[in-house]
Amino acid sequence: MKLWKEIEILIKDSFQKGFFNLLSANVLIQAVAFASQLFVAGILSPEDIGRIKILQTWLSLFSIVAGMGFNSSTLKLCSENRSKEETHAIFAFGIFFTLVTTVTAYIFILIISQLNLLSQDKIIQSLIPLALLPIFCTAFFSLFIAYYQSKKRIKLISNLTSISKILGILLIISFTYFLGIKGYYIGYNIAMLLSLIIVLIVSKSSKPEQFFRQALSKRNFKLHWEYARPSFFSNILAELSAYADILFINFLITDIYGIGQYSFALTLTVLYRILPSTVQQITTPYFSGLSNNKFSFSQAYKKYSKLLILIIIVCLILGVLLVPPIIAFLFDGKFNATFKYFIPLSIGWSIRQFNQIQSAALFGLGKINYIANSQLLSLFFNIIVIYISLHFWGLQGVSYASIICSVFAISVVALYLKKAKRGYEDN
Repeated sequence: MKLWKEIEILIKDSFQKGFFNLLSANVLIQAVAFASQLFVAGILSPEDIGRIKILQTWLSLFSIVAGMGFNSSTLKLCSENRSKEETHAIFAFGIFFTLVTTVTAYIFILIISQLNLLSQDKIIQSLIPLALLPIFCTAFFSLFIAYYQSKKRIKLISNLTSISKILGILLIISFTYFLGIKGYYIGYNIAMLLSLIIVLIVSKSSKPEQFFRQALSKRNFKLHWEYARPSFFSNILAELSAYADILFINFLITDIYGIGQYSFALTLTVLYRILPSTVQQITTPYFSGLSNNKFSFSQAYKKYSKLLILIIIVCLILGVLLVPPIIAFLFDGKFNATFKYFIPLSIGWSIRQFNQIQSAALFGLGKINYIANSQLLSLFFNIIVIYISLHFWGLQGVSYASIICSVFAISVVALYLKKAKRGYEDN
């Protein structure tokens, strides 16, 4: 009875903070996005699904490089108690420097792409300039969302994210249907550009001369870089750690059909990330705001940890039971080879989701360097385990390695969080 009472209190508290507002948008978006991925999988061959996963991995990595952590520093700094003028100046600088870093990152992509350093597959090589072009819109969109998240404007975030995702889904499906894998990226680019235009219209930023005066302040650079630098390293290490398997497979496996089956299994695991990512979006600014109140911070962490664990367990059970028969029915055996990867990947990615609340808590305490350190350790561990698994047991071994890697990842973050809380309580 006590457990159910706690759950009831958690749900009511979450509703007041806008959790279910954001959740309903996320579930709707992800449900439609998931359906679109299935539709795309029905149009394209397993080989092209594998190519898309490899390109998506590079896009995720270079989007972090393009953003250089300024979305995280904007979220942290603007969620603190500051004047409206100071907050606007911090945000303006984030916009200005993101412009510089995105242009630099894309030029770098074009150079290394010409040297064939991103893939040996000829089709992937030809698609890279188009497939990685969205780093511009992605970086700026993330920055604006971080700003609105810092202001706890959950409903606006929900609306903007919904518009962006639904536009992307409609355009991707349409262009993929007529133009294949190239159409996938044409539709994606158009959708991201339209999403950014909508955000800019909504933002109604200040006069250009005021914007540049605020953006070029040296003080703002120092403020941002204190959090942007460790956040960038933390995010890039987290992404490398999470997708080390795809990067290894990209360079070491020539069986593009097998890569496609594994990639589709990995795509299906997005189901386990919808709710946990919503918890993180809600809790991050609240943890930041409570960083000076030890008791309230500790209580909030305990409450949302319980909620997250419950969500993870329920999602895993439903996913393992329902996804394989549904996929088998929809594709008439086309992706049956993916199920041997899907079950272990489901367990691994479900375990990994507990990092959402741990990282949000460390972020709230300002210990972004701890997040980066934990991700670095996880990356080294993942490289060793995945390489050994791939060498001896192939793609099947890599899928099971995800469980070991995820357990290690949350254990390391737990140790750093314990250290951060101990130091926090001693002050």
